[in-house]
Amino acid sequence: MQKIGRNEPCPCGSGKKYKKCCLAKEQERTIRMRDESTVATRALDWLGSHFPEGLRHAVQSGYYAGLKKAEKQALDGLTVDKHELLTINIGEWLLTDAKIPVNDDVKSVQELILGQDGPALSEVGRQWLSNLGKRPLRLYEVCQSLPGNGILVRDLLQNDAPEVWVAEKNLSQSLVLWDIFGARLVDNGGEWKFSGAVYPFHREAANTCKAKILRKIKGMDMDAEPVRDICCAAIATEWLRSLVTEVPAAGEEGAVADEYIELAADSLEAWTEQPLSVLGDRSPRNALKTAAGRRAVIELLKSYENQNLRQVKQSGGESFDFEPLWNSLGLKREGE
Repeated sequence: MQKIGRNEPCPCGSGKKYKKCCLAKEQERTIRMRDESTVATRALDWLGSHFPEGLRHAVQSGYYAGLKKAEKQALDGLTVDKHELLTINIGEWLLTDAKIPVNDDVKSVQELILGQDGPALSEVGRQWLSNLGKRPLRLYEVCQSLPGNGILVRDLLQNDAPEVWVAEKNLSQSLVLWDIFGARLVDNGGEWKFSGAVYPFHREAANTCKAKILRKIKGMDMDAEPVRDICCAAIATEWLRSLVTEVPAAGEEGAVADEYIELAADSLEAWTEQPLSVLGDRSPRNALKTAAGRRAVIELLKSYENQNLRQVKQSGGESFDFEPLWNSLGLKREGE
C-alpha cells in the first residue's frame, strides 16, 4: 500500500490534509493492533514463568477433560498445521476460561493476569484481554464470504441473534458458504473481530455438537455462566475429537454420502421428487410439509452447496449454482 504524505489530501475525502484529518486515527489504530497482537504472548509467558504446573494441570484436567486417554495420546501425532492451531486455541482458552490452582485456592487466569500482581501490560493490551475474557466461545455459520474482505456469520446457538459482518482478511480466504466453526467474536472499538482461535468443523460434526449443547442448555439463560462453560467444553471437546478422527473424503460427509445429487440443471427437478432415506424415504418436496422435514431439507441443501464450494476451493473449477434449486423448493438461503 502506498504511503500517504502528511501534507497530501486525506483519502477519506474530507478535503483536509492527511495530518489534520485521519493521520492520528491511523496511528492510534496501528498502536492498538500492535499491542493486541503481542499482549497474549506476554500474558502467556508470564503465566508460564509463575504458574507452570498450574497451566499444565488446567490443560489436562480442563481443556482435555472430555477426551479419552487414547484420544489424548493421538494428539501427539497431529500434523504441524493442526498442532499449531491446537497451540493457539489452548493459549486463548487459558486466557479466557481457564482456572488454575494457586496455593490452597483456585483462581481464574483472567483474575491473575488483570490483577494488581499480574504482568505489566499496556492499557490497550489490558482492555483487549478483558474484552476477550467477556466473550464466550460459540458456533458460527458462514452466511456470506467475500475472500480477502470478510464474512457474514450467524450464531447457531441463538436463532434470534442478528447476523454479524466481520472484516477478516485471512479467515475469509479459507472459509466458504455454510462452513461452521467455533470462535469468539470480540467488540473492538465498535467493530466485530475474531479473537484469533478458530475451531473448524465439518457440518455433520458441527450439527452433532450443536445438538449436544442445545440439549444441555435447554431453558437456561444464554448469558448465564453455566451456559458459557457448557458451550466452551462441548466445542473444544468435539473439535479435539475431530482432530484425531479420520475425516471423510469430499462427497462422503455425513448424510449426503448415500444421497447423491447430480449437479446438472435438468436433473434438479427430478431430485426434488425423489424419495431419500435421509428424509425418511420422503422426497424433498414432500418433506417440506413439516417443520422438521423443512429443516432437514435445508440442511441437505447446505451440505451439498458447502461440499461443492469446498471441493472447488481445493481442486479448482467452477462452483455449481444451487439458487434455482432453493427457489424451486421455495426456500431462502439465509435462514432455516
